[in-house]
Amino acid sequence: MENLSRKPDLAYLAELSQSQRAIPAGAALLPESTPLIVRVERGIAMRYTLLEDGRRQVEALVYPGDLCGLTSVLYGPGASYYEALTPMMLSSFDPADLHQPLPDGPDRTTTLVWLMTRELTRLSGWLASVGQRNANEGIAWFVMHAWERAEAVGLIEKDSAPFPFAQQVVADSLGLSLVHTNKTIRRLRDQGLFRIAGGRVRISSLPALRRAAAL
Repeated sequence: MENLSRKPDLAYLAELSQSQRAIPAGAALLPESTPLIVRVERGIAMRYTLLEDGRRQVEALVYPGDLCGLTSVLYGPGASYYEALTPMMLSSFDPADLHQPLPDGPDRTTTLVWLMTRELTRLSGWLASVGQRNANEGIAWFVMHAWERAEAVGLIEKDSAPFPFAQQVVADSLGLSLVHTNKTIRRLRDQGLFRIAGGRVRISSLPALRRAAAL
């Protein structure tokens, strides 16, 4: 098996795409009834879990290049949902195609394991923020995480990153109340760590923000 520390070549996924579709902000990325895997080509989404009383825990941010639906296809339906936070373009795949061997190309089993391992690594950081970081640290971490995800896929423009996250999304990511989230964001803004406006965030000093996030 290949070295899992090295990112596999995912270019072959373009050949497996059966269709592309555009969806608006607020729409679900995956159907609830049919197992499906989609790849994000453009746009930003979130993955979340709902409790029986309607409370929501945001589990992850989803950016271009991410695959959605892997867990439910491999292990059966789960409790996670995907919602577009911006207009998006998605490529759809037949889950069975991801298991077919390639005569000349990357081993797909290794690729799937790499993708799942990457998601587990991100989830570990997410859990640390929910469980251990205080409100200041957690929100600083969320902004830093959004910046790094955007930077990784080339979405930094004019020293700013997309930030299509309502304060309720930030609150539901970190287990905070909306009031506490609002006050903390204003406090960190007033400290000069970042500025959010027009759906984008500008960071004054990345090292200072990392320190504030206990990174």
